[in-house]
Amino acid sequence: MLMPNDFFPPFSEQEYANRYRTIRAGMKEKGLDCLVVYGAYHWGGTDTGQVNSQYLANYTPIPHSYVVLPLVEEPSLFVSFALHADNARECGAIADVRVGGFDLITAVGQRLKELKLEKGRIGIVGPLPSWWTITLPHEHHVHLTQTFPNAAFETVTDWYEDFRLMKSDEELARLEQAGALCDVGHEEIFLASKPDVRHSDLRNILDGVANRFGGRYPFSHIGSTSMTNPDRFYPDFFPTHRQLKAGEVVTTEVTLGYGLYFGKIWGCYFIGEPTPEYRKMFETAVAVHDKAIAEIKPGMCGRDIDKWAEPFREAGYISGLPLLSGWSTYNHRPHAGVVADPKIPSRITQKDLDWVYQPGQSVTIVAFPVIPGTKKGLWVGTTCYFTKDGLKKIHAYPVTKLRVVPV
Repeated sequence: MLMPNDFFPPFSEQEYANRYRTIRAGMKEKGLDCLVVYGAYHWGGTDTGQVNSQYLANYTPIPHSYVVLPLVEEPSLFVSFALHADNARECGAIADVRVGGFDLITAVGQRLKELKLEKGRIGIVGPLPSWWTITLPHEHHVHLTQTFPNAAFETVTDWYEDFRLMKSDEELARLEQAGALCDVGHEEIFLASKPDVRHSDLRNILDGVANRFGGRYPFSHIGSTSMTNPDRFYPDFFPTHRQLKAGEVVTTEVTLGYGLYFGKIWGCYFIGEPTPEYRKMFETAVAVHDKAIAEIKPGMCGRDIDKWAEPFREAGYISGLPLLSGWSTYNHRPHAGVVADPKIPSRITQKDLDWVYQPGQSVTIVAFPVIPGTKKGLWVGTTCYFTKDGLKKIHAYPVTKLRVVPV
């Protein structure tokens, strides 16, 4: 178990024991007899995905998986392919690896019967951060509810995710490593940027950086547009062969890391000197970004964060994204700090407003001013985590420096 590797770099055995103990204490308080955690999906990058199941198993079977975590007995990992089981045992944190074939759910049901949970209270954890509201495949839901008509099933993804938001010292150290990898990746992108370089060429640089240092990435955004006649303020998820041109602003979202722990740099730089309008947006974004990181403290709640976005309103901008967003492997709640476009439904909920930030929670701070009614906008952002005193950046990259590619 826990053999060192580049796909699932292991933590200590104590780290996983702590996770099981903490989650089981929550299960007991919530009255749950067992968790059924579904693993599926990734983001189109080179990461392994299945974040909620991997948190317990330290392994991602293909094409999907389940982890069954009873309140008392040992957890089980369910894989589809028998020939992959030894690999799962070698890399993973769960000794009981069971082969379930292509559908998996029949084997999961057999395990629940072994645990005598025909009348149990079973928590269902979906494969993604809870705001995606995805749980189980329809066929799997039908199988469980028909096989266990007297059991009580409850979707608890949101509750489960709150455990993942609190980072241990080992996890924070992994995030720091991810931050350093992002720094290298973004600097190499910037140094390679010049007129006629394709967006896809820049994305390929990230693949090379990740591979060179044994890392992975879930996704990245890279794009550019004219500052005088822009056609977008949001970069491409899948970069095209579109080329950089003089007079453009480049926006990037670089996410690199190790074992589903990623940093994130929201970068912005210019091919030639920025226009006065874009210079003002950049300087406003930098001021908002730096002030937020310097002044936001643990113990504050979501509704407190709006005041750090107020300079956008004063300058006549709206915010393209919340100033503060949760970042635990992928984007997640809580979100806070917006100057909203009245035409777009807000993603802020009452839970976001009531959320109290605590040491160990990982977030991104992104200052994203947009001129209303136009395609003009840019962003400046950094991954941080809460300490007992405030926010600590995991990046050294000079995201707040106005950087210009000479033409």
